[in-house]
Parts: sequence; structure tokens; C-alpha cells
Amino acid sequence: MDYEQLDSKDRIYNGPRNDNESYVIYGEEALAVADGTVVRVIDGIAENVPGEYPEGITIEEADGNAVILDLGGDNYALYAHFQPGSIRGQEGDRVERGDVLGLVGNSGNSVAPHLHFHVMSRPLSLASNGLPYAIDSYMILGETPGTAAFDQAEAGGQPLDIDRFDPPVESNGTLPLDQVVVGFD
Repeated sequence: MDYEQLDSKDRIYNGPRNDNESYVIYGEEALAVADGTVVRVIDGIAENVPGEYPEGITIEEADGNAVILDLGGDNYALYAHFQPGSIRGQEGDRVERGDVLGLVGNSGNSVAPHLHFHVMSRPLSLASNGLPYAIDSYMILGETPGTAAFDQAEAGGQPLDIDRFDPPVESNGTLPLDQVVVGFD
């Protein structure tokens, strides 16, 4: 799942599109979703220019600067596309839910700053099976008309068209659907 963040005017970025720092999510802290052990750290991969697909990315660099946590029971969590040099900790470190793992960036196979997260069956992001997971609690704030509307808003730097829910809908123990705008406590 790829996470973006919107500003108060429902924009994905504000400023020059080709500047990572224009993106709302850029530099935000990525938090451990559960207690675990760091089993893999990838760092030192340069960031990309937003709006341009990176060239020459190898399979090993696809996740960019990344952290993989062993959550136990053959469950591993991948956090990908961090800023270079922002990862806190090293392989073998124990982390607790809520610990900062790194800062959201735009490294690896990424066209814009975002956080990629998924749970998998092995500590190999591209050589494992994705596993289902649920988020304890979040608020569904609304939904967009779809991926094409998201892509258009991002390309043009315009506010994302959102059909807001009034009141927002609380969701517990589920996973958000694609193109749903959510809020976390």
C-alpha cells in the first residue's frame, strides 16, 4: 500500500513539482506498526526527482532506502522509499510499536515522495507472498473519484477531488480501500 498525505487544501504538494520538499508527506516520520526486530536495512540510495521515473533501478534498489521488520510468526513488514541517511537503527535492533524507523522520501522505484508499506511472508520484498493485515483503528474521511483523478491532481498540483463523508466513518480492524482518504490518531 502506498501512503500519500494531503495538505489543508487537499493538495499532494505545494510548490515546484520537481522538488521533493514540496510534497506534504516528505520528511514525515514512519512509525513501527508493531514490536519487532530489524532484519534488513537498505540505505544510501539517492532520491529521485519527482515526476520523473528513475532510470537504471536494479531489483535490489527497487524499495529504495528501506527497513524490514520481523514481526514474528513468519510475518515481516516492509517500509520503503525513505530519505537517504534518515533510517534510525540497524539490523538486529529491537523496536517497539510507535518507534520512528526513518523519514519518508523518494528513493528507489518511486516517482514521488510516499511511504510504501506491506506485510509479507519472508524478509524479501520481491520474493515473498504478501499477507493480509488489518489496521486497529482509523477514520474514513472520504473517497476520490479514482486513480485517474489522483494522477491528474498530482500532475497538475491541483487539489484532489474528494467526496467527504459527514460525519467521517470510524473503521476498526480493517484495511482501507484504494483511493480512500483516511485519518489516523
